[in-house]
Amino acid sequence: MLTFVSTQIGGTVVSYMDGCCKTCKEDGKSCQKVTVRMTIRKNDCRSNRPVNIVSCDGKCPSASIYNYNINTYARFCKCCRENGLQRRSVQLYCSSNATWVSYTIQEPTDCSCQWS
Repeated sequence: MLTFVSTQIGGTVVSYMDGCCKTCKEDGKSCQKVTVRMTIRKNDCRSNRPVNIVSCDGKCPSASIYNYNINTYARFCKCCRENGLQRRSVQLYCSSNATWVSYTIQEPTDCSCQWS
């Protein structure tokens, strides 16, 4: 008896071509902007609540291909990276002196697969 367990890590279980068996089909989530909620901390200062921060995430092409001329593998890798950056200010509360300060972060304006 063969048992399949479906997980939420990068794919879904689907029927194979003949419908008899099942296989894992990877989701094709390509490189894109995503929003992550996080609390920003700097020394004794922190954001009052979690802040939406834009990041880059997703799949990009990579390969390791044998090259007969150099008798080893040539590696080709692209990374999901920012295309440009924009500044954004976030207010942080400092507990040591009970003041608010403005903290500047940089967020990607766009994301794409780029050579590392």
